[in-house]
Amino acid sequence: MKTISITSEEELLQKLRGGDREAFKELYDLYHRRLTLKLVYLLKSEELAQDVLQDIFVKIWENRKTIDPTGNFGGLLYTMASNLAKNVFRKSIYDQLMRSEFAKNDSYSPFEALDNASNAKTILNTALDRLTPRQREVYCLHKIEGLSYREISKLLSISESAINHHIQSANKQIREILKTDRILIALLISCIGSF
Repeated sequence: MKTISITSEEELLQKLRGGDREAFKELYDLYHRRLTLKLVYLLKSEELAQDVLQDIFVKIWENRKTIDPTGNFGGLLYTMASNLAKNVFRKSIYDQLMRSEFAKNDSYSPFEALDNASNAKTILNTALDRLTPRQREVYCLHKIEGLSYREISKLLSISESAINHHIQSANKQIREILKTDRILIALLISCIGSF
């Protein structure tokens, strides 16, 4: 694994801000292996990890002029990785909800499906967005990824009781948000377990 001094990384980031492709390549070479390992761990898929990794570095290139060379670039990359992985989970839940809904309905109406899909996606995103970042992270790792409290504790370096607290708080908030749509609640329960 390559390491680089902070000064050298700052210089690379300054060059990146100016559009230097070699600096971009060096930063990619420096971080891509570690990011890939994190993404494979989060997503449990080498293919998805590679897709998300590519998205991260495309965003870095597109937003290179806004990157602070003195900031924590590695932290920025890991935050982006976590957020994009969460988006993959959201899409997965949404897809499961839609497959479940279509399987229950013998008669298919494309107009009704579009409306239901839009509502389900909006409600789900609203529910997950109202959680604190740590609640959302813990909730997704446990409810969506299926990690145990012990595994999450090791991954995030927090106690199992803190994890339980985050899960309970997240469940309560999600129940409140989803209370208005009983059909969606039933779908969510059948797709990702009881709340």
